[in-house]
Amino acid sequence: MASAEFDFVIVGGGLAGLVLGARLSEDLDTSVLVIESGPDLRDDPRVNIPAMWPSLLDDPHASWQYKTVPQEGLGGREIKFTQGCLLGGSSALNGLAFSATSKANIDAWETLGNPGWDWANFSKAMAKSYRLNETGEGNGPLELAVPCEDGSEWPRAWRDTLKALGFPASNNPFSGQVYGGLTVPDSIYPSTKERSYSGNAYLKSAIDRPNLTLWTQTSANKILFDKLENDDKFNTTIATGLEYTTTSGEINTVRARKEVILTAGAINSPKILELSGVGDKSRLDVLGIPTIIQNPFVGENLQNHPMCALNFEVQGDEKGFETVEKLSRRDHDTVAAAMDAYKSRQVGPFSRSGSNHAAQLPFPSIKGEDEGQRLQRIYHITNLSAGIEKATETFVEAHESFVHSVLESPTEASACYLSAPVFTRFNSDGSRASALQLDGDERYFTIVLLLAHPLSRGSVHITASSTSASSHSLAIDPRYLTHPLDIEVLASHLQYAAETIATTEPLASHLKPGGKRNPTAPQTGSFTNLENVKKYARETAVGAAHYTGTCSMMPRDMGGVVDPQLRLYGCRNLRVCDASIIPITPRTNPQATVYGVAEMAADIIKSGV
Repeated sequence: MASAEFDFVIVGGGLAGLVLGARLSEDLDTSVLVIESGPDLRDDPRVNIPAMWPSLLDDPHASWQYKTVPQEGLGGREIKFTQGCLLGGSSALNGLAFSATSKANIDAWETLGNPGWDWANFSKAMAKSYRLNETGEGNGPLELAVPCEDGSEWPRAWRDTLKALGFPASNNPFSGQVYGGLTVPDSIYPSTKERSYSGNAYLKSAIDRPNLTLWTQTSANKILFDKLENDDKFNTTIATGLEYTTTSGEINTVRARKEVILTAGAINSPKILELSGVGDKSRLDVLGIPTIIQNPFVGENLQNHPMCALNFEVQGDEKGFETVEKLSRRDHDTVAAAMDAYKSRQVGPFSRSGSNHAAQLPFPSIKGEDEGQRLQRIYHITNLSAGIEKATETFVEAHESFVHSVLESPTEASACYLSAPVFTRFNSDGSRASALQLDGDERYFTIVLLLAHPLSRGSVHITASSTSASSHSLAIDPRYLTHPLDIEVLASHLQYAAETIATTEPLASHLKPGGKRNPTAPQTGSFTNLENVKKYARETAVGAAHYTGTCSMMPRDMGGVVDPQLRLYGCRNLRVCDASIIPITPRTNPQATVYGVAEMAADIIKSGV
């Protein structure tokens, strides 16, 4: 490691970190260091072949292995989850979906007190990240592809069913106003059908620049500060660099001449801040960490999408309505044929994510006075867990106001539906269930449902002063379904999926009448009782890997950690630029949103603000 001083030190070589590394190093007079704790797996087929990403999730050398604290809203279950710990971060091992959040969602960020963070500006920044050749949208390095349907009739049945229910069957995923069905693009190179992500798309043109340095397998311990005066509200604290540990266990420091930029993600960015003395003084005192900047909201406002799966046994033996359980069961001949199709012709199940046919739907049956009255009733259900979290009254009211506006709109989505002709579900601990548990030759159609805008907010905090990356030194508490509105909305959408979508033609005719559903699922007809659905949701819901909010961008007196220029309150030259700054979580998979955040951050930094 030749130099111990750089203009910019970027802590985290994941999605946002590599975007910033590439953009800031465009100025050849600026030296940039990106530090990543994980390995460089850019040549690993598990990263590059689209369908192989699940094999990375259980690899401790490529992903952080985390577990939540027991979740009160899920019957005390602890939920496992992973985050990318490799060059490119979670963009190297996620499910490849690339879909923008809503205009209303982004505009709500600005309304909190973040001038410039409106849809008009944000959508332009996001478009700098991607390029979709089929439509000519975007002008960025990340390439997207709309998958070939390979003769499958399931996508048409899904679209026609949504159309029969009165929804548009297709939408532009980047319009900010998706309502109804859509085909979600994959972050895949159309020509090679390999994953397109920050580790190749952004690094391709930047990796050979003499002013960009990349250290992998290097762990960040803490940010180093100089405090010029004993008053942090005037930004008198300066970030001078970083203490890090090499793979050999040697502890060194690197200095930042201009800025330290923290891009470690919604779990690790607050962890590094707290280890560095930025956080709630009372918490840091207990751990023996001197407080450099007091801010009780570091690590708070953790948000994530709760999700549930519904499986429906299919008729079987219908041409065009084949399912892919044999592939997920690892049937030798099926896997071999799929790999041959991928390598020789770049087609087949290995060439795409497999979860492209989706819908974003409003609160079910929102039209009509009865539903309006129902909303008013559930708005007033007492939140028994209020006061447990650290959140200001101003932010709580703003967050609730936004979610209420979504629920009351006939076109704003309060849930996202993903469909796939395969058995997919989750074990009670959050891990993915195996199709090997199925009996005989059972085949399924699955709907996975995500609550778009949860009001349940949690936290992530260190529990020891050690820099250990183990989940045992972190208390991760998303507090899933602890806000009473969340369970009402999630259950209503589950009920709609099971009792309306699955019973509407043409989809209904391809599902086996009285057929099996996933284990623990109420059988056909029992979902008419919403209490049964709520019970099912609490017993089976897990969390998506869509964590946001723990270093939120909003006014400090509202609960903010960073300002609209993404600078840490109380420090002149430390910015946080990743999913943790998102104050109200995106409607859907946050990948596209985080690319937008990173491009906005690059513009802000390069402008000298």
